[in-house]
Order: sequence, then structure tokens, then C-alpha cells
Amino acid sequence: MELRELSKTEFDSYALNHPLGSFQQTSFWGRFMEGDKFHAYYVGGFIKERLVGASLLLSYERKKGEKRIFYAPRGFLIDYKNEELLKEFTEEVKKFIIEKHGVFLKIDPYILVRDRDSEGNIIEGGVYNDFVEVNLTNAGFMKVNDNIQPKWLSRINLKEKTIDDIFSKFSSKARQTIRRNERLGFKIRDLNFENIKRFLSIIDLERKRYKIITPTETFYKDLKQAFDGNIKFKEVYFKKDEVINNIDKMILDVNKEKQDRINNYHNSKMTEEYFIDKELEALEEIKRLENLKEYFSKCDDDVSMGIYMFITIGNEVVALNGGIIDEYNKLDASYTLHYEMIKYALDNGYKYYNLYEIGDITDSNNKLKNSYNYKKNFGGEVVELVGEYDLVIDPKYTDMARKYFPEYLGVKTIFK
Repeated sequence: MELRELSKTEFDSYALNHPLGSFQQTSFWGRFMEGDKFHAYYVGGFIKERLVGASLLLSYERKKGEKRIFYAPRGFLIDYKNEELLKEFTEEVKKFIIEKHGVFLKIDPYILVRDRDSEGNIIEGGVYNDFVEVNLTNAGFMKVNDNIQPKWLSRINLKEKTIDDIFSKFSSKARQTIRRNERLGFKIRDLNFENIKRFLSIIDLERKRYKIITPTETFYKDLKQAFDGNIKFKEVYFKKDEVINNIDKMILDVNKEKQDRINNYHNSKMTEEYFIDKELEALEEIKRLENLKEYFSKCDDDVSMGIYMFITIGNEVVALNGGIIDEYNKLDASYTLHYEMIKYALDNGYKYYNLYEIGDITDSNNKLKNSYNYKKNFGGEVVELVGEYDLVIDPKYTDMARKYFPEYLGVKTIFK
């Protein structure tokens, strides 16, 4: 095998079509991460001029002249079943890193351990990639329990599916909420990046609620510049007049049904018991709609309920982060936002819709349990990734490398 450095164009043409590709194995991510302490390399392994494996390698030099540590975020992009190929590629990458004064490499492949359903149950007869740990160990890697990247994700497989197929897998709550929001007139639109502070105010609410560190405005500006058209900020909104008009139509529909029911009752087409039950249901529905109308009548003319950031690249659309303003949480507008973006993903040929991190669902103390309980309403699959592996090149620097890996990601990590 011959290992060569690739141009960004060469690397992306391979990475964006690879089944294990992710937004972090692209030149876009490389550009985002580059800085005075960071450098991005794009390498590919060739056998008889055929590209058989590739990876973005990010190097970190804490101080000028100091030994460097390397990271292949969600890499390598290679066939992990082919043990000899993996060994050979790893050996060539190791040589490359040594040439660049590197002493340590971390990888966290974007490959799942086994197939699970939306409840996290293992699917009998499904994919089970137990060979990954064996082959990586034989290639010189050591499995570690670091948590630099999310290991548990919620993801919807869109391959050969229609929106009706996907929608039918949603929970009854999700389906009912989406239909109700459609009738009310909730919609989504692009957020003009000039209004990024609206998004940041929502992220700040998340920071206060969950006591987490959140990115700065510079973080999002850099990310937007690096990914260009592959990043979308979407807000879910309503216009007061439209919603009130829609509620009025819904009240008219209930009253029309009521009149039809009275006629049928007088014509002996239903029992008295059934008639009374339906009349009571209609009264409750009209009361609910009138309360909704009163609520919306006090709102502004054009209301943004929440904003999410999406990365749309390669095989998937990733709902990376965002939130709903507390005041509108009870309206469940996030269901509408995700549903519309799932349709976007289907219409544009993406293979997955990634709802992103859900925490370790096997851990009774999972801090993201509420996030998982919400995301499983979309009927996707729980993805448990194989985790992180270290390749120790010079043992003298192992402690240093592991100590500074959090700093390595620094301000430019994807915050949870």
C-alpha cells in the first residue's frame, strides 16, 4: 500500500460517498478545526492506484516544537472487516504521523456495534460488528473509555423509504401533534444568519437549564464559513392571523359535524347514548379551541418558537443542536420542525436523519434520558457506536496526550 496526501477535493469525493462518512470526516470540518495549534491532513491508501481507505487526520501541537498528537474524528474510512487492509493502512498512517513528529493517534469510527430498535433492544439477526474491536486490537489500537464524542445516537434510516413509511413509525403522540400543528399553521423557515443572536439566546437557555458550556457566536460564524451551504439554521414559527383563522375553521368544522349528528339522531341513525357521548366530546373540543384562540390572540403577529442548527452533508442530515423557547414548549413545535426536515432529507436523497446524542441508554443515571425519551417518538434506531481507540506510538507521551485531549478539542468541540 502507498499512503499519499490528498487534496481536499480528492478527499471529499471519497469521504462524502463512503458508507461510514460523517460531517467530521470532511474537508469542511478540517477547515473549521484548523488554527494556530491545529493542522488538517487528508491521507489516502492506494493499492495499484485504487483508493482503498482514507482519513482526515487532525494534529495538535500544544507548544511550538512540542510533540504532536493526532485524531481521526469518526475515522478511518475503510473496510473494518478486512483485517489485513486495516493493519496495512494503520501502519502507513503511523509512519506518516511519525514523519510529522506525532506520538499518539485517537480514532472513534462511525460504525455501530449492533442493530437496535427505537427502544434500544437488540434486533435478532441484525448487524453485529464484533469484529471491529478484534481487528483494531490486532492493528495495534487499544480500546479506551473516553467520551470525546457522543457514543449513543438516535437515527432514522431513510433508505428506500417514503415519508408515509417514516410517519407510520412515529409514536401516536408525534403523529397527532404534527397533524394538529399542520392544522394550526405552524411552519419552518430559514433563519437569516444576521439574526444568529436569536439562536444564541435559545442556546443560552439550554446552558442555564442543563448547566453546560455552550459555544460562542464566533464558533457558529466559523462553522458557517467552513461548511458554507451545508449548514442550515431553521426556525419553527407561526403568524397570529393565520393561526386564528385556522382555529375559526376548525370550530366551524366541529359545529358542522354537530349539526350533521343532530340530523342523523333525529333520523334514528344513531343511539341516544352515542349521540350524547359525541355531543360532550364536541363541547370539550370547542372549549379547547376557544382557549387556544384566546392564547394565540395575545401573541405577537409573527412568532419564532424555536431554532435548530442542521448539518446537511454526505449521507445524512444531522440535527446538531438548538431548542424551543420555554414559553412555547407546551405547543410541541419541535415535532413540526423535525418532521419538515425529515421530508427535506428524503426529498434530497439523504440516507439518514440523525437526531444526534441520547446518552447511554443502558445507564440508569443517563443525564440525557429525557432527550432519548423524546427522540424515540420518531421511531428511529438507537445507534451505539464502537467507541474510541488509541494508537500509542511513543509510550513516553501517552499520559501527556490523554491529559490534553480535552484541550485539543477546546472551544471548537461540538457541545452537547
